Amino acid sequence: MKKILVALMLAAVFALTGCSDDDENVLIMGTSADFPPFAFVADGGQGSWGQYDGIDVVIGVRVAEQMGKELVVRDAEFGGLIMDLNSGTIDFISSGMTIRPDRAEQVTFSNPYFTAMQYIAVAGGNPHNVQSVHDLAGLYVGVQMGTTGDLFVTENVEGADVIRYNRISEGFMALRGGSIDAVVLDSATVLMYVGTDGALEVVRDNQAFESEFYGLAVRHEDTELLAAINQVIADMTAAGELVGLFDHFAYLLAE
Repeated sequence: MKKILVALMLAAVFALTGCSDDDENVLIMGTSADFPPFAFVADGGQGSWGQYDGIDVVIGVRVAEQMGKELVVRDAEFGGLIMDLNSGTIDFISSGMTIRPDRAEQVTFSNPYFTAMQYIAVAGGNPHNVQSVHDLAGLYVGVQMGTTGDLFVTENVEGADVIRYNRISEGFMALRGGSIDAVVLDSATVLMYVGTDGALEVVRDNQAFESEFYGLAVRHEDTELLAAINQVIADMTAAGELVGLFDHFAYLLAE
């Protein structure tokens, strides 16, 4: 678990370079590399693409191969990825992004590639006896800015003090340190951060939280790129690779 937190804090420092961004043969992927098992900084800097690894990174590599281009990974704060995409700083988003109608007004999403829902992480022993989202009222609740968890808590939990982090790794460090009471975030990533050391626990509220679906995002006009992404997702799904990658990275990060 400590290895994950140290590596993810490095994500705020490093950036993958080596190609000119204005090169026609370069495809720039935007991600927030603090979101295991989807995107994270690899231990020892030996990831699927340079220092970066995770399901989203592998998909990005396959998309670049499909289009015959060189991949560049841009690590950025999640809340700014759509702005980066539409400003032309990046070419597509591969960052565990939930397909939502409000986001679909700004970007075009690929076909879904993963199903998730929101989980609540609390300190070990659940000192505030959180059993549902309603029990978060009056507590300090950490979220990652711009995520589904941020939107849900803001819109549905009255009385919670919402603490927004650009990097959710900071939120989990705060939870472990006792300065906040809970974190609300996507299920798979919560499980990665909680780990098995007993310092944190997971609370599931299946009545409040619904299933959500991840997609890659492109600018509305980038139909060729969208077609390539959908082909990669279809091929990887048919081959069982996406399930295999999830199992692989879950095992790797648990070590």
